[in-house]
Amino acid sequence: MAKKFHFDDEDDIQDEYQPSSYLDDLESKRENVPYTAIDEEDDEEEEPMKKKKKGFVMKWWHYLLILFGALAVAFIIYIVVLSFNNGPVYGDRCEGMVSVSKDARDSTVSTMEEKYDEIESMTLSTECRQLKLDITFKAGMSTKEAQNIAEETVQTLDGIVGREKEDGQKYSDLFGTIDGVTQYEVNVFMTSSDSEDFPIYGTKNIQNDEFSYTLASVRDEESAKKAQETLTDE
Repeated sequence: MAKKFHFDDEDDIQDEYQPSSYLDDLESKRENVPYTAIDEEDDEEEEPMKKKKKGFVMKWWHYLLILFGALAVAFIIYIVVLSFNNGPVYGDRCEGMVSVSKDARDSTVSTMEEKYDEIESMTLSTECRQLKLDITFKAGMSTKEAQNIAEETVQTLDGIVGREKEDGQKYSDLFGTIDGVTQYEVNVFMTSSDSEDFPIYGTKNIQNDEFSYTLASVRDEESAKKAQETLTDE
């Protein structure tokens, strides 16, 4: 067999293209490096982001606060509406009433307190169709004098308001009827210590110049009860 011919430097060329020892070392290092998937690293980074993006969750007490807030707003609206309608009790029943100003009431009280030393305190107020007069007298006040002072107080207020009176009448139409609308009835409550007739309840109805009184000394409890109701109810 013929001997294969080759050059002397062929062995050198083959040795030149053989893998070097450092390549073997690199391959070995790669095998020892722990494997970490890219997706796992991304998941670890995205997990906190997901927690931050978690939406607001309503609790039961949130709904309770909203309910209380709605009720409060509704109540405020209700009160405002009633204030434009003269209150929840009276409504349109007060339309057509002649106004008795606070200045007129205060002037009446000042006049009467200056005139009579027996008066300890006095208040005048109006509620729709009622004029309410409360008088506290000093101890030992006589029944008749107390009644006279109460009636004079109403007459004084009537004169300060300045409505016209019909001939022969003690009071003006402020305590009668104006344009078909009935005006004020009067309710009086008088107290005085060390006087057996007190407290005294008095009323003056529309179109009636005379007052009627119920005394504490009267043993008719039903009459006293009715008199008391006129001071609290319309």
